[in-house]
Amino acid sequence: MKRLLFIASVICLALMTASCVKENPGDTLTIDWIKLAQTVITTKGDTYEDTVTSFASVQVKKTSEFEGKSWFVANSDGKMVYDAFMLSIYFDDLDKLNVGDPLPIDRFMFTFFYSSNSEATTYEYQGSIFLAEKADDHIVLHFNNLSFSCSFGDYVTNGFLYCPLEP
Repeated sequence: MKRLLFIASVICLALMTASCVKENPGDTLTIDWIKLAQTVITTKGDTYEDTVTSFASVQVKKTSEFEGKSWFVANSDGKMVYDAFMLSIYFDDLDKLNVGDPLPIDRFMFTFFYSSNSEATTYEYQGSIFLAEKADDHIVLHFNNLSFSCSFGDYVTNGFLYCPLEP
């Protein structure tokens, strides 16, 4: 009886393993979902505490107002001047990118949209973003030490971010 149970377990394990294999392994990288994209904020001055946060809403548009460009936009869910921010990135047409490619960023903007201080916006960044997964209805981006600074502080985003796709 033990032998029959062992054989049945091995067969079930083999079937479960086979059912998890992707048909097209070229459309995804190994994604460590434990490392979800988080932004580490180091504030300038004593006004606000240092914190770790993630984006509350994210979307990617395959086409944008700029010909041949796709658009990524993400917002925090903040309600105050110091915690309501947006990241906007225009990059080369998503249809021309393959999994593993770095996003060729054309326009970059990080801003605190409730702030009247022009220094609460930056157009400069360091680091990179890679296309980790690509499907018809979503993509997954891998942020690799994407860093930027403005008058409110220094920001570094690392990890994977699931992004729904819009036409």
